[in-house]
Amino acid sequence: MMLWDSIVGTLLKSVAPEVAGYYREKQKLKQEVEMEIIRGKAAYEAAKTKRAEASEGRDHEWELESIRNSGWKDEWVMGLVSIPAIMAFTPWGQPYVVAGFEALEATPLWYQTVMVSVFLAAYGIRWWRRKVD
Repeated sequence: MMLWDSIVGTLLKSVAPEVAGYYREKQKLKQEVEMEIIRGKAAYEAAKTKRAEASEGRDHEWELESIRNSGWKDEWVMGLVSIPAIMAFTPWGQPYVVAGFEALEATPLWYQTVMVSVFLAAYGIRWWRRKVD
């Protein structure tokens, strides 16, 4: 029994430190990989936040410029859009409103798209820049 203990003890003394070193190195590398993943996620979130802040800044600047440039054209467009709405509530104007919208419906799609785009641009509606999460 004493000989066996001596052999096992000798083997463990020479092998155990190497095995322990191997597992320590493996754990260290695993931690480094996990830290790189965390750093990558943090960098991604920081870049995402920076892009959102920049976009909000551009939106704010665009809104201010739109307010500075607003004038008679906004009131004119509002009046023009309001006329059919008001006429729709008067008996004498209803046939004209219906006929007018039927005529607009008969126009080419490109013309309808241009009309909608001009209206949206006049009022600063930027739905294309809004991202729904």
